[in-house]
Amino acid sequence: MYRARRLSGAALAITMLLAALVLALSASAEAQEDQAMEVSLTQSRDSGVSGTATFEDVEGGVEVTLEMQNLPEAGIKHINHIHAGGTCADDRAGRTAPVTIPLETITAQDDGTGSATTTIEDVSAGQLFGEDKERFILLHAETIEGEGVPPGIACADLAPLPDTGGIRPATLFL
Repeated sequence: MYRARRLSGAALAITMLLAALVLALSASAEAQEDQAMEVSLTQSRDSGVSGTATFEDVEGGVEVTLEMQNLPEAGIKHINHIHAGGTCADDRAGRTAPVTIPLETITAQDDGTGSATTTIEDVSAGQLFGEDKERFILLHAETIEGEGVPPGIACADLAPLPDTGGIRPATLFL
């Protein structure tokens, strides 16, 4: 009888341990899917323009929000994109990289700020920051008709996420 109680106590302890492990793994899987990352865009070509880009996983994709400061002239529209196959250093050295994801245009406000939010479907923030390809986000100067794509005035590399042994926190700010 004593042995039976000990065995059932041990079985109960093992069951509770397994349940806790399943809960922890489930929370870890959700954390991998629900990420938010933020990068700082720094000035290019002595523009003085800076800002942040926040990447947040949402149902069906990732929401990218740009918040910019020190835009040079109110009312000017600034195109911006995610480029692949290069870095901000490449762009600043005059080596272009292809646009892979266009983002919503930002219009400069009277106080020099501007923002835009774009939802990119069928991708996660983790995939955009993956190690498979160099990527950067680039805000361009004013587009002048007939002159092609204007130079970048603020840029941020989408550096690969640090290796955390397969577990990524729900929120990671870079």
